[in-house]
Amino acid sequence: MIVAVMSDTHMDQPDTLLAAIFERYCRDADVLLHCGDCVSEETWSFLNSHPRFYSVQGNCDPLSLSGSLPVLRELELEGFRLGMGHGWGPRSRVGDEIASRFQGADIVCYGHTHVRDWRLSSGGVRLFNPGSLFWPRSGEGGMARLHLHRGQDPEVEWITI
Repeated sequence: MIVAVMSDTHMDQPDTLLAAIFERYCRDADVLLHCGDCVSEETWSFLNSHPRFYSVQGNCDPLSLSGSLPVLRELELEGFRLGMGHGWGPRSRVGDEIASRFQGADIVCYGHTHVRDWRLSSGGVRLFNPGSLFWPRSGEGGMARLHLHRGQDPEVEWITI
């Protein structure tokens, strides 16, 4: 199973670059996740055209989306329990803070820091942040595709924009 994961797009309107990224990396994915801060209803609606799109509310998302976007979300994909949340608080603790909200999660996807992350937490949960699509705080902008196969370790394919 291929899970396209992005976060912190911070776009008022989808543009031709986002459309090209969607066509190349998201359309054929089995699932598309967004870890918050789409920033506009138009960008959220564009991404929501994917048949299995799941998102959470970010701190910069408009109030008009709050009814459609939960703060936290849980999914089961290919035998893995995934937790999702945007994040809050000190950037160095965001992944661990989100992970503390989920009991028994295998992978916790989060955003907010604009920095890529793929590591085991002290509690043994895999923390996963795809970084910011266009506004990275360190490194390069982009997203990721998570490859999940039942009974195997998950693998990350980093996509640089």
